[in-house]
Amino acid sequence: MENILPTVLVVISIILTIILSVVGIQIILVLAEVKKTLNKVNTTLDQAEAKINSLISPLQNLGGLASGLQTGVKVFESFTGWLTQRRNETKKK
Repeated sequence: MENILPTVLVVISIILTIILSVVGIQIILVLAEVKKTLNKVNTTLDQAEAKINSLISPLQNLGGLASGLQTGVKVFESFTGWLTQRRNETKKK
């Protein structure tokens, strides 16, 4: 009976070592697949970002164009106001 206990402990530790080794290898394989998947997702997101930026860029330019036109209209209004003021001053004299 005394010889059975060490034998059982050795067998159990060998079985646990084998099971934990298999589980460790499976975890490493799963992590490698996760890394591949994340790289693919990252590449896809980079491509999507590039496409969105290429679509947004012309719209940003339109915003700049609208701002420039608005400034031009303000300058034109100021100039016509100045001309009207000058004309009124010359008529009063």
